[in-house]
Amino acid sequence: MQDSRRILVASDMSESSALAEIRAAKLCRRFGFRGVELVNVQDTKFASMVDQVLGGDKRSHQLVAEQAKKDFAPLMERLSKEFDIDVSLKVLFGRPSVEIARYAGESGACMIVTGAKRPGIGKNFFIGNTPDRLLHVTPVPMLIVRKRPDNLYQHALIPIDFSENSKYAARVAVKMMVPRARKTLLHAYNIPDENLMHYANVSSDIIGKFRRKAKESAEAAMAELVASLGGDKDSRISQVIEYGEPQKVIEDYVNANNPDLIIMGKQGRSQLERLLLGSITRNTINATACDMLVVPMKQELPAPVEEAQ
Repeated sequence: MQDSRRILVASDMSESSALAEIRAAKLCRRFGFRGVELVNVQDTKFASMVDQVLGGDKRSHQLVAEQAKKDFAPLMERLSKEFDIDVSLKVLFGRPSVEIARYAGESGACMIVTGAKRPGIGKNFFIGNTPDRLLHVTPVPMLIVRKRPDNLYQHALIPIDFSENSKYAARVAVKMMVPRARKTLLHAYNIPDENLMHYANVSSDIIGKFRRKAKESAEAAMAELVASLGGDKDSRISQVIEYGEPQKVIEDYVNANNPDLIIMGKQGRSQLERLLLGSITRNTINATACDMLVVPMKQELPAPVEEAQ
C-alpha cells in the first residue's frame, strides 16, 4: 500500500534546487511516499508589474502561475518518469520562506527539501537567503542538499546533547529518515568553567576527576538513549563520546569519517523557540559540506517508514 505522505521541494529551477529535486524523488521512491510537490514562490512585485502591463487587469497571479506551470512541465515529466512517482507543482506568491513554511504546515507535508548554494572560501557554504530563513520557521523536518544525490544515505551522524530536541531528532532518524543506514550518535562532553579552574591553579588531578565524572554521566545517558532507540538490537546504531567543545568534536568527526548526512534537532515548543536555531546547529550548517537534516520538535513522532526493497 502506498504511503500518502509527500515531500515538498523548494524549487526555482536553479542548479542547487535540481539536486534537491533528485534527492527528494529518490527518498519518495525509497520509502514508497506518494510523491513530491515542487513549490515555486513568485514575487508579488512581478505580478503587480503584469497588472500594470495589462492595464489594471487583476488576473496577473493566474497568468504568472500558468506560465510557471508551463516552465516546470518538462522537469515534472522527467522526474515522474525517471522515479515512477507523482510530481505536482504549487505556485505561491509572497516571501518564499514564509509562504513555503505556511504551505508545509497547511498541506501536511512530511518534509521540506531545499538546495544550498555553492561553497564559498574554504569549506563554508552559503546556503542562500531562502533556506536560511526557512530553517527558522519550518514546521516540518528540513533537508538541505549540498552534494549530488548519486547514492542513498549510508552514514548519518546525529550529534546529541541529551536535550529533548536532540533526542527527538535521533528518533526521527531511526524511524523515518535513515532506518537502514549506519547511524552514529555523537556526544561531546566537557567541564563547565574548566578554563577558570586552570586560571585558579586547580590541580590536574582534581580536574581529571571532574572529567571522569562528566564522562561517566554522558555514558549513562547515552546508554539509556541507545536502548530507547533499539540500539541493543540494531548493529547499525553506534555511539561516540568525546571530550571537547561540541563544534570542534563534530567537525573533527565529519572530517575523519565523512558521513553523508548530519541530523540535528531544532528548538520548537513555543513560538519564540521555533525562531531560535541554536549556535551549534548554525555553526555545523556553515562549517560542514555534507547534507543536513534539521528537525523541529513536535508533540508526536512521524509515522515510521517501510523501505522499498
